[in-house]
Amino acid sequence: MKQLNRTLNEQNLVHSAISQIRKEYQYVESEEVPQDLLENKYYKEYEPLNKLELLTDQHIKYCTKKLLNIGYSIFYLDVGQPWCIYWPLNALSILQDDVSKYEHQIIQYLEQCKIGSFGGGPYQFEHLAPTYSSLLSLFILATPTSLGLIDRQGLEKFFWSVQDPNIKGSYLMHVNGEADMRAVYIVVIMVIILKLDPKLLDGCAEYIASCQTYEGGIGGVRYSESHGGYTFCGYAALVCMKKAHYIDQEKLLNWLVNRQIENEGGFNGRTNKVVDACYSFWQGAIFKLLMLSGYVNEQLMDVQELKKYIHICQNISGGIFDKPSKSPDAYHTCYGLSGYSLTDSNFQNPIYNVPNKCIEFVQNFFQ
Repeated sequence: MKQLNRTLNEQNLVHSAISQIRKEYQYVESEEVPQDLLENKYYKEYEPLNKLELLTDQHIKYCTKKLLNIGYSIFYLDVGQPWCIYWPLNALSILQDDVSKYEHQIIQYLEQCKIGSFGGGPYQFEHLAPTYSSLLSLFILATPTSLGLIDRQGLEKFFWSVQDPNIKGSYLMHVNGEADMRAVYIVVIMVIILKLDPKLLDGCAEYIASCQTYEGGIGGVRYSESHGGYTFCGYAALVCMKKAHYIDQEKLLNWLVNRQIENEGGFNGRTNKVVDACYSFWQGAIFKLLMLSGYVNEQLMDVQELKKYIHICQNISGGIFDKPSKSPDAYHTCYGLSGYSLTDSNFQNPIYNVPNKCIEFVQNFFQ
């Protein structure tokens, strides 16, 4: 089994290799590569990536294999099976691949997970996380058939059933389950786009605001640490409700700009943590949301540095990993490419993380 935790010596090898490769990105002639680096296994592995380009064809091949091999892919993630559809499907849509050819297979599979909302797999109980990934997959397909699978009445009933009985505006991930900012985000954005009962949003903005920490980010629940994923969820929900002003956006921005790390160029998710490619979206999308809310009028993250980091996190044969020396997976491929797509285009919707054209179709469909 591959060693997941690198030794200090191995970390130094990785950092040396990446430092040299990053020099080769510059438009000036780079220094001669030292002999010890030429013999560094990580330099040999990543050196072919010394041109700033996305390995589109390789990623399409990788994601297609992941998507078409649903049965095998979900073996290790039994309670989150719809995620194994959404991750590669969303990546393929970002890469401009034609995803319509997978529609029948995906709908047929998600039908087995459907109750009113969706469970983590066939014969599993309703849960907000697989409900979210299932709905996003149906949004990406963006056809009357795919959206026809959505039971709005069943979703509304489920959302009422997972209201937090102790805190107004908070939600549980499933009946009698844990409460955190993911649940609030999922309910808010789905209520708005699917035009469900707006009373489900009562107290949500106030609750999100109460979870902003002294650092400026947002925690999973009140009095917890600021975290990139939870900050995205909370702020995206506020922007979706047009209530971004409920939190201190200046503190949020100050926390956010300090999450992009100078040496690597990518983002970490918390103070004093290491960089991870998935935060290319979770943190990078917040910059887009700050523009969408009108709080800032320009892109404030270092786009080129982020693209370099994602580029270095590409596997030569396809897929993206969280950091060099790790293996690629569908999760990091999805969110690495999502962050990459947000750097220089308006293709991807920063609230829903599906293509904007798909969101427009869904909004028109449920008018």
